[in-house]
This record gives sequence, structure tokens and C-alpha cells, in this order.
Amino acid sequence: MTSWQSVAVSVFLYVAVNAKIPDYIKICKRSDPDISQCILNSIEAIRPKLAEGIPELDIPAIEPLHMPEMVISRGGAFKAIGTNITVHGASNFIIKALETDIDNIVYNASLHFPLISFDAIYDVDAKILAMPLKGKGPINANASDIEGRAVIKGHKQVEDGKTFVMFDELKLKLKMKNYQIRLENLFNGDKNLGEAVNAALNENKKELMNFMRPRAEELASKVLLERANKITRHFEYDELFPSD
Repeated sequence: MTSWQSVAVSVFLYVAVNAKIPDYIKICKRSDPDISQCILNSIEAIRPKLAEGIPELDIPAIEPLHMPEMVISRGGAFKAIGTNITVHGASNFIIKALETDIDNIVYNASLHFPLISFDAIYDVDAKILAMPLKGKGPINANASDIEGRAVIKGHKQVEDGKTFVMFDELKLKLKMKNYQIRLENLFNGDKNLGEAVNAALNENKKELMNFMRPRAEELASKVLLERANKITRHFEYDELFPSD
């Protein structure tokens, strides 16, 4: 999430240098006494562009957001694999608070997502919540009222006499208040067993989220960190954060 703030600043400078600044771009200067609010306002202005993608900066669309394979494993007793993951609703994030340290390359953000949904293909043969879980097929789920906390840290890196911003880590913590989940083709399509397991998964939401959340946070952090660094490689530090 905080990587999108970096994307926003990158877009500001790209347009300023290469073309007439469109109405949806607002440049934030490093000397701005309220740069955090300036960045927030700018993100809101370019949100539609981030949702559909910006090809000239190699920024893929975040609506929908495509994610790589996710593997959840606990020793040899449990392993679940998700592939072809497509996430909807990521562009509807709300930044409730933002703290920035431009010189030290540190961002802290409190986030809210009204609704996130995803579709994928699952493959699992294990036991969870003291019940067997076996099958391979489509899975769809949605979560509402998601609260998040994101921290991204980086450093200035000099290459060929030019200074760039590089991000080293992005830590993301999520808290979901409610969700619905459904797995198709459980137990080779056994309707009664499948309905019973889906009901149990939705009745034990806290336990399931505690089980799955760490891997989901790790994967989302990795995807966003890679995207942030890909964007900031286009611009020098003084372009991203002009002093006046």
C-alpha cells in the first residue's frame, strides 16, 4: 500500500519533466510543511490511473490485481496451494493516516479496505480446524472492513553519480472483521461433505484467519515492494522529492 504512495510521487515527476502536467497530477515538494497531506491529496487525484495502470511507467493495473502462487504450509501435516489468484477491490483503499520521513525514506500508513474479493484455484489435502479438507478446484472469497498498517523503509543508492531511492522492506499487517469463503469440488464433488466443510470454514472465521493471514501478508508485501522498486528506478532522488 505505501508503495502506491511512491508510485504517485513517481508519476508527478515523470509528467513534470516529459509533458504538460494534466489536471489529475499534483506535485509535492520536499519543502512542503505538510507533505504527508499533499501526498494523500495527490494519491486521491491519480487513483483512477493507478487502478487502470500506467504503461509508460511499467505500472500494471491494480484493478484487478494478479498475484503469483501462494503456498501455505505447516510442517508435513498441512499444505495448501493457491494459483491464478485475482484480487478485486485493492484500488478502493482509504489511507486513514500517513507519516512520512522523506530524508530517511520511511513511510507509515494506516489503511482501510471496505471490501476485497478474490478468485483462485486451490489444491489442498490436509486437516484444518480439526476436520479433513481435501479437493482441487475454484475458490472465491470476500472480506469486508479490513484494517491495515503498512511500514516501508528504504535507502538512497548512488549509481554512476546518480542517487536513487531503493526500498528494502515493506511490512504489512492486516485485520479482517468479516469474510465469506467457498471452495468448490471438495472431496471430488461430494455435495454433502462440501457444504458441511464450507459451513464450518465460515463459522470459524477467527481461527482460519489467524492460520492464513501471515502468509497472505508476506505475499502482498513482496508484490508491493517489487512494484515500488521497479517504479523508483525510473527517477533520481531529487526528481522524486524536489526541494523547491
